[in-house]
Amino acid sequence: MVVFGRKCPACGGKNLIDRSPNSWLATLPTARSCACANCHQQLVLLATFAIGVEQRRFPRLQLPSFFLVRIPATNQYARIKNISEGGLCFDLDYNALPLTRRSLRLDLYNCNDGSSLEQIPAEIVATSEQIVENNGFKTTVLNNCARFVNLNQAQRKVLANCLVQYAI
Repeated sequence: MVVFGRKCPACGGKNLIDRSPNSWLATLPTARSCACANCHQQLVLLATFAIGVEQRRFPRLQLPSFFLVRIPATNQYARIKNISEGGLCFDLDYNALPLTRRSLRLDLYNCNDGSSLEQIPAEIVATSEQIVENNGFKTTVLNNCARFVNLNQAQRKVLANCLVQYAI
């Protein structure tokens, strides 16, 4: 995704923070590697263009609000921000029990009918804090990004069918 100007291609935000280069494009002498402070999209500024750097192999999708991620190790529920066949991002309350390991098993839980896709092996690849305002109250949440690892064929098929059926 490419946009004209120094703004995020994903959300249009102009609050950019520097990060270390991790793509071949960012190693060019006139390039600057950044991330959006609002949506955490990685991008490269090249002259007057902002180029989004996407590391996912599958498109990001939104699930309805009745889908949650359940962390069986701590018996916590978290809101899913976005999901793809390769991973997901979810918000965890700041006061919730911290995730003690980078590798864990997650359940995708459908609150409407009580069904779930259980024991999905995942690895946390990034965590960041964000202040969210809800009904006039500010709350700190932890944004966790995880990638699915070693999914078997049945899990891949059920996940793909779930995304086709429910994704917005």
